Amino acid sequence: MNELIVPLVVSALLIAMCLYLHFKVLRKASREIPQLQDNIRYPILTVMTLIFVTHLVEIVLFAIAFWIMALTGLGSLNGAHSSTAADYLYFSIASYTTLGIGDITPEGSMRLVAGIEALTGLLLIAWSASFTYLTMERIWSPQGE
Repeated sequence: MNELIVPLVVSALLIAMCLYLHFKVLRKASREIPQLQDNIRYPILTVMTLIFVTHLVEIVLFAIAFWIMALTGLGSLNGAHSSTAADYLYFSIASYTTLGIGDITPEGSMRLVAGIEALTGLLLIAWSASFTYLTMERIWSPQGE
């Protein structure tokens, strides 16, 4: 039972942090971007940079969780790795982006968290794409010119 509860609690906390962070960044961007419309490149590059950095922070949150889980014996990574911070980050990137290369695989409770990270990443990447589309549509519309 502990093998199910712990990863679900860890996943719920990570999802809550990621959703809150994503919401706050996109909300702030939606308020600030209209004021940057002097040059069309600046608002779009600002949005893309903010979104990219936000995704990286979310990936790092999951990587830290994987590292802590490994330290506490709640799971491990198997495959081509040496248990460095870069390995946890790489695995988190592969999971978040649903790339799932497979050269590093999770075991134990990490398996469930990795699966939930993929679902979370898919959701947040889609949210970012739709936000970017709407921002570009607003900026590039005839009223915005």
